[in-house]
Amino acid sequence: MTIVRRTFLVLTAATIASPALALGGRSHGRIEALTEFSDADSVVPRVRVFLPAGYDTNEQRYKTLYLLDGQYAFEGDSDGISFEADRRLTRLVDAGTIQPTIIVAIDNLGSDRFLQYMPECIYERASPEVRSTVEREIERVGATSLSSTTFIEFLKYQLKPYIDTNYRTSSNRLDTAIFGASMAGVMSGAIFVEAQETFGLGASMSPNWAIYDERFVDHPSLPELWRDYFSLLGPPEGRRFWLDHGTQMMDAGMVPHQLAIAEAMTNLGWQRGCNIQTRVYDAGHAFAQTAVQMDEVLAWLLA
Repeated sequence: MTIVRRTFLVLTAATIASPALALGGRSHGRIEALTEFSDADSVVPRVRVFLPAGYDTNEQRYKTLYLLDGQYAFEGDSDGISFEADRRLTRLVDAGTIQPTIIVAIDNLGSDRFLQYMPECIYERASPEVRSTVEREIERVGATSLSSTTFIEFLKYQLKPYIDTNYRTSSNRLDTAIFGASMAGVMSGAIFVEAQETFGLGASMSPNWAIYDERFVDHPSLPELWRDYFSLLGPPEGRRFWLDHGTQMMDAGMVPHQLAIAEAMTNLGWQRGCNIQTRVYDAGHAFAQTAVQMDEVLAWLLA
């Protein structure tokens, strides 16, 4: 299914980490910056939590959306060009499409983003050609190894337990989502596979499954590698996974990988529209332009 998407630029300038954000002149929640993980800045530089309107006046438990590339999570981030996930969720809640949801925005490591978001498990299973591509990127940032396994362990054993202890979340994996775009979309897929006892909802938006570097070389072995990797998921057991890409720019090269991943999952009993949702957009790479499909992703994932 191909959907035409217009480029969407957010030009607002709401203040992040303020007591409240305004939507149509009224409060729609607040954002808290956590300081508890300041000593873990080599793993994650900053974590912020969006608490939806009404959080302080009720006793309900909330679904939680963990959002990678947290620098771009909220309205006003990155000079106003962002996923504006706080505003989008509020609109969907007001429309009755989803229930109020807590967002946990996790900043990336900046120049070490690739080290954080390239799955070590894929590197270890890869052909020499793919490994060479990954190693070239590792060397380019002056590092010697990837750090994605450490990041996944941080999410599973430190961050999520802290969030579940200090906020009114539903800790059930079917109420816990992971989202990422571009290379973070690759990482959200890896987290969905490698931390499947923790995250039962996942979305990979415009993911760089091809692991393109500046040469944009296709590796014929990668689609099969991704297929086998996602076969580790087993039957759906109520889980949901969103997968999309565009038709332009680097996204055009993602077709065989998305087909292979979707095939692996459907072979395991994941039903299209119920457990897995795939989309192809007539657009470029999601991370190069603020993605309008975010509304559709969130509405389906958090329904």
